[in-house]
Amino acid sequence: MAAPRNRIGEILVKARVIDEMQLRSALAQHDQWGGRLSRIITDMGIAKEDTLTEAIAQGLGMQRVQLGTAKDMGALAKLDVGLAEQKGVFPVSLRDNGKTLVLAMADPTDLQTIDQVAARSRTRVIPVVAGDREIQNAILRHYRNQEPGVTHSTHAAPSRSSGASSGDEDEFKVVDMSGKTVVKAIADIAPNMAKENARPAMTPAPVRSAGGIGSAADLLDEILSGSPAPAEVFSPEEMQRLQAVQANQEKSSKILRALLELLLEKGMVQQRELAARMRPS
Repeated sequence: MAAPRNRIGEILVKARVIDEMQLRSALAQHDQWGGRLSRIITDMGIAKEDTLTEAIAQGLGMQRVQLGTAKDMGALAKLDVGLAEQKGVFPVSLRDNGKTLVLAMADPTDLQTIDQVAARSRTRVIPVVAGDREIQNAILRHYRNQEPGVTHSTHAAPSRSSGASSGDEDEFKVVDMSGKTVVKAIADIAPNMAKENARPAMTPAPVRSAGGIGSAADLLDEILSGSPAPAEVFSPEEMQRLQAVQANQEKSSKILRALLELLLEKGMVQQRELAARMRPS
């Protein structure tokens, strides 16, 4: 018998919502980061949530519910918001004089969650199918009294300085054809690159002609090569944009070098062929 987390994937493949390769890729993401498989698939842009939810409901022979604005206060009282948010479930209604709880779930094969909700609410749980984001929005609307998509914070999120460095900038993921994560960071295949995080010593800027400050391309080349730009040429905002260009170029260069080393290491490309391709024609 398939593991519970694979059952949803098998249903989606059988319904032709996704193919085997897409399932492997989504499972690789699941193994790396965790989370519900249905949410991972929608976040990857493989399928829309409505399509996914309908296929899961049909595949499991369960009812598909639409979580609107109506709410059952008795059902809400049976389940605390913390557990609802943690498990991604929403209490829809009570039946049988409060003895049965209809529970909306994105993954009704999660028997552990069903048992946990049943024990916490002291009811018999009947799972029904709803979309992951649909459940999340219902929790916000009915538990938190917030309309989905509306921010209630009075503080703006801090913006990252374009000149600041972070370990996240060196992280990326390469997934092979089987869906296996081959590498997730530059340091995984090129440990020596970690030493290159520090910016190399700046080289002296070439002397400009006395008649002018040079072309915009010349100035950009100087900055990208590590040469400081004269303060009298650019405003602080322009300097910030140019530094962002430099940071993005450095990151792209690291990723490209890492991928080339990986291809060479796996024997997928020969060094002489690569050198021949890179020679100017």
